[in-house]
Amino acid sequence: MSDARRVKSTVKYNNRDISHQIISIGYTDNTDNTDDISIKLSDRAEQLFSSWFPETGDTLTAKIELCHWISSDTTETMNCGLFEVDNVEMSDTVTINAVSVPITGSIRSEKKNKGWENINLSSILEEITGNAGLTLVYETDIDPYYDRIDQNNKSDLSFIEELCKSDGLCLKISDGQLIVFEESKYDTLAPVGEIIRGTSLISGVPKFKRNAKNIYTACEISFTDSKTDKTYKGSFNAPNVESVGHVLKLNESFNSESDDMDLERKAKARLREQNKKEWTADVSLRDGIIYYAGTNIELEGWYSFDGKYHIQSVSYNISSSGFTTNLSLRKCLEGY
Repeated sequence: MSDARRVKSTVKYNNRDISHQIISIGYTDNTDNTDDISIKLSDRAEQLFSSWFPETGDTLTAKIELCHWISSDTTETMNCGLFEVDNVEMSDTVTINAVSVPITGSIRSEKKNKGWENINLSSILEEITGNAGLTLVYETDIDPYYDRIDQNNKSDLSFIEELCKSDGLCLKISDGQLIVFEESKYDTLAPVGEIIRGTSLISGVPKFKRNAKNIYTACEISFTDSKTDKTYKGSFNAPNVESVGHVLKLNESFNSESDDMDLERKAKARLREQNKKEWTADVSLRDGIIYYAGTNIELEGWYSFDGKYHIQSVSYNISSSGFTTNLSLRKCLEGY
């Protein structure tokens, strides 16, 4: 007789194991954002009210194990990482909500004014992550140079998100790391699995959407330097876009002539940001397979919606009702 399927959750709060109090867990892994977790606890002994009431900035780690799910002798383990408590809700139970971005630091909340001169993006990120107590993981060869860039009344996180997005880079904070990467490269990776209609263990009915609004065949960017009256232009044409031929035309400003103004790269980034919203899907599963945001999966059996999709976010929900996985997907863009 094979062992029964089960889910084992291990949660430590300020290094104290509170796994025995767990009622349910909701964990979300995002591609281009911060991860978050919500844990509901029983508190019959009212320990949380008396001896260790959760405080903002307290740390929490979580691990999820799927035992005997795929076969009788396998266990899949997912380390969710390190989180800081964001808020606490109390009634007859206690719900602790936590995020992967440091709450106690200033990276997310404090607006700053600062000028940066003769510096690369990676160096700006190194300074900001160092101040926030994060480790920088820079997974790209794209490293724009600025002779001057100004952080005007923006938090560090908002500022670096804006810089990264300008050149088609994604930023993610997870498990004490700030990770910068090219989403376009991830789209080219082979699928890690497939979801087949009538075969896969789907929960409920998948939702599909094709959005034809604001989808473009090309992007054109122009910039006129007020100091020299010189105009710079860049453009990029999407290789495989079904549309009525609209062109995204943008007039943007940069700080100086000597900025790294690769306008073709920026045009590609703007076009990708718009066009990746065209084909999307939301699918819930109960197959017990661990998926990660940033990987790709193949959909089969849904006609025009078939193809390779990028996992933008994946949410896991664990409770007495079972274990479910919710995938937020968009179709991969090839060629840019």
